[in-house]
Amino acid sequence: MTNTMRALICFAFLAVVSAYWRPDLPPGPYCGKTRQCCTDRQDDCSHQILDTLCYCDQFCNRTRAHDDCCPDYPSVCLNIPTPIIQKTCTHNGREYIPGKKYYDNCNACKCSLDYKGEPTWECEHDICLMSGDVVYGVNQYGSSWRAYNYSEFYGKKLRDALVYKLGTLPLSPETKRMGAIRYDKDIPYPANFDARQRWPRFISHVVDQGWCGSDWAVAIAGVASDRFAIQSNGAENMVLSPQILLSCNERGQQGCKGGHIDVAWNFARNYGLVDEDCFPYKASRTRCPFRPKGNLISDGCTPPIKQRTSRYKVGPPGKLNKEEDIMYDIMESGPVHAVMTVHQDFFHYRDGIYRRSRHGDNHLKGLHSVRIIGWGEDRGDKFWIVANSWGTQWGENGYFRIARGSNESGIESFVVNVLSHVTEAALKK
Repeated sequence: MTNTMRALICFAFLAVVSAYWRPDLPPGPYCGKTRQCCTDRQDDCSHQILDTLCYCDQFCNRTRAHDDCCPDYPSVCLNIPTPIIQKTCTHNGREYIPGKKYYDNCNACKCSLDYKGEPTWECEHDICLMSGDVVYGVNQYGSSWRAYNYSEFYGKKLRDALVYKLGTLPLSPETKRMGAIRYDKDIPYPANFDARQRWPRFISHVVDQGWCGSDWAVAIAGVASDRFAIQSNGAENMVLSPQILLSCNERGQQGCKGGHIDVAWNFARNYGLVDEDCFPYKASRTRCPFRPKGNLISDGCTPPIKQRTSRYKVGPPGKLNKEEDIMYDIMESGPVHAVMTVHQDFFHYRDGIYRRSRHGDNHLKGLHSVRIIGWGEDRGDKFWIVANSWGTQWGENGYFRIARGSNESGIESFVVNVLSHVTEAALKK
């Protein structure tokens, strides 16, 4: 065979394959059939590959540009390990190794090899709590509030958040039918009222309920705390613990998977609460350390009033559902407990006056207990000031503003007040 013919064969081989490093060449064996490795150039030191020949002589490896060696020539003849070509999945411009689990926000994904050995990418398709589309949609189109992606919520599923970041179970028919209190006070209400300014030392702090559906317990403990301090003029100023409701109010309740507010208020009325120092919040349903009919002394608590021995009990809850009646009750007695409906976009709230948007999933929703502490107006736009229970890093330092007077997200449809059972000793101070 002449050098010209040899060159033509080599060129044809290169047109079909691009060197022995290519992973799509049949792996052989070729040189490895008889471990035939020839010196110099020997035309008969060759093997059929695809529709041409490959070689196992030293001449085949003269330059990378004229490489017509068999795929197994480096490993068999030169003792060079054959490079392992790892097939990968490509997703959103990134490469993923087969056999491992990955996460795309809240959805578990896996790169696998199919029966042909080809990589396939499979993912769950749940709606994630955090969504860039929601943030873009709310912020792009002149909304009255701004949205934000919270890193601590990233990787969470919306359906799980509706359980573990909310927690208020559907109201019973009897609770819904509760008669509303009517004040009908024909008085001039201030344009702005904030309980934190009216009673600066008496309003309890924002709680982070954690990944536990305890909003019902947090809101009830918060409202009761505020009202004990206000009604006693600071004599019984303490933070009451939501943990006693989580751990000890077991009948009909589901702990971190949710609770009924009527059952919880009845517990606070019949058995009473203890302070946070006595039973710190754990964001989980722990063993109840108290006897059902115990008191602060047997519970090991230290009340601010020495004469108090009984737990902190409240009267029967009353319902408010008229804007002015809610305002009057807050102005006279302190924050109230409200139940609102939460959709996906609310989790993204950063600041401004919240109104439910059309962005995100609007089918999945849940009930949420919050504490209304005041109201205001911004260039004629009326709002409620509300304490949430997702920590101070969320919203406006843990608070949010929501449109007032239009029952936005149902926040005015079920509002509850109570009176606290302050001791006579506290009233005399």
